[in-house]
Amino acid sequence: MSTSNTQNKTSKVKKSDLNRILNQLKSAQKHFQGVIQNKTWIEDARKYAETQGKEIKKLISSDLSRVKAFINKEKKSLEKFQKQIPGELKKVQKYIGVQKKEFEKLLKNVNKKTASKKVKTKSKKVTTKKAARTKPSASNAQTSTTA
Repeated sequence: MSTSNTQNKTSKVKKSDLNRILNQLKSAQKHFQGVIQNKTWIEDARKYAETQGKEIKKLISSDLSRVKAFINKEKKSLEKFQKQIPGELKKVQKYIGVQKKEFEKLLKNVNKKTASKKVKTKSKKVTTKKAARTKPSASNAQTSTTA
């Protein structure tokens, strides 16, 4: 008997829990049906979205016009620079050509002077050696030993 009593009690508790849950579901369903049938909130949301969309379009259009103006201004200045580039390149090429010619002249002059100095030093050595052979003197002896 005790097992049947406990089963009855548990089944009553389960039924009461089920009834309570069913009642909650029914009330939630009624609330949901009311919200669905009352479509004013949808209209309100749509109107709010439209007004926000208009505000955003205004902000974007003003910014967009500024950006377009800036881009057009920069485009014109870039086109001006592009037209100047070939002329500037020619100037630089001429300048480099002139500098190259001047540098080559300087190198030739330096080479000539170094070559003439080598010849002079060789001729001095030769003349000092000849002088040392012909006239043995004290001054020539010192230069020949140091050379």
